[in-house]
Amino acid sequence: MARPVFGCGALILLALATVGTLDAREQIAAFLFLMLVAGFAYLAVLWLIHTRTAGTSKELVVCLLLGLAWRVALLGGVPLVSDDVYRYVWDGRVQQYGLNPYETVPADPALASLHTDLTRQIDSTNAALPTIYPPLAQRFFLGVTTVHESVKAVAVALIFADVLIVMFLWRWLNATRRNHWWVLAYAWHPLVALEGAAGAHIDVLGTLLVVVAGYALSRQRSLLAVVAFAGAFAVKFLPVVLVPLLWRRVRLTHALAGLVLVGLLYVPFIQDGQIPLGSLATYAGQWRFNAPFFRWMEPVFGVPALVAFAVVAGLAVAVRARHTLDRDDPAAWAWPMAVSVVLMPAMYPWYLVWITPFLTVIATIPLAVWALTSIATYAVWTSQLAGVGWVLPEWVEPFEYGLVAVSCVWVWLYHRTTVGRLD
Repeated sequence: MARPVFGCGALILLALATVGTLDAREQIAAFLFLMLVAGFAYLAVLWLIHTRTAGTSKELVVCLLLGLAWRVALLGGVPLVSDDVYRYVWDGRVQQYGLNPYETVPADPALASLHTDLTRQIDSTNAALPTIYPPLAQRFFLGVTTVHESVKAVAVALIFADVLIVMFLWRWLNATRRNHWWVLAYAWHPLVALEGAAGAHIDVLGTLLVVVAGYALSRQRSLLAVVAFAGAFAVKFLPVVLVPLLWRRVRLTHALAGLVLVGLLYVPFIQDGQIPLGSLATYAGQWRFNAPFFRWMEPVFGVPALVAFAVVAGLAVAVRARHTLDRDDPAAWAWPMAVSVVLMPAMYPWYLVWITPFLTVIATIPLAVWALTSIATYAVWTSQLAGVGWVLPEWVEPFEYGLVAVSCVWVWLYHRTTVGRLD
């Protein structure tokens, strides 16, 4: 198996290293073509792991070093297609000056002296709002910017988190006697490299903590599972839908300790006795992107009801998984988050980084496809640079979700004829 896998890896390396040399926003057609090549090579790797005899651990290490190589190559282009990292640097910087990021906005004239050349590049819409990121993300921003205030410093820190994810996944796969080559489902996913090394998105840190929580739960290490899960929630709120997976699998005292930890993380930012949420309400009420289901239902049900429904739907899927799937089943971890994300008012590609460690069973093949096709949404730069605004080309959503639908049909047919597990 190793030789064809190496060939696919070399193709991914060539494609992503070339992407790192582009001005992806100005050369969006070339960017999308190269990501398409990398995506096809990635899917071929999944099929090879499924159908061929596993290679040796030494060969796998070489493959993982190959994945690290294209992350290093992409560092030269960061931030490639999304500039959220400028906001990360600002949030860390204002904390260094003793200011509360939930109370300050980059566009405030009174704070003009705090800006650097980097933070002046924050998008004007974003700059008019306080931060949206939860407290552990804020502490991460502070820690990185204290060491070095740069985009690459954030990206390097997240590549380190990337490496830790690979290590924990490998241990988890070995502990559950699954083929450890499935670590490549995460390590070689083009979206992970794009949003981590080339995008410096905080989602990589949250994904690490979810993986640690899953591994710890598998090994019946209740306190570690709860602490890691609480940390993931304090990076972004998405993993809250996974709470049912911990139900009656962790000790009550440990669960309470997790709640206390989240509370302590919020304490430094509390003003007038209220838990700070920053611009979260504005995000839910006004930001719309790549969310056809929300767009169709919003005129009928309204924003609060639909956001609540997205959370409840994710929780319901997790409850179902808690009763029907093993605690180590990747589908149990991936599908609740995916269902919640697809129903939200905005669906950006980096949100799907959270599910990429769990793309190792037939049931998650549609999610593997979605994590690839979501990259097509960066075609929005065509309209943005033309002055039309943040408007997706008409072909993107049918392409993105249409291929996901096709893969769902394929999985259904596959389940009718063979065993439903890749490993």
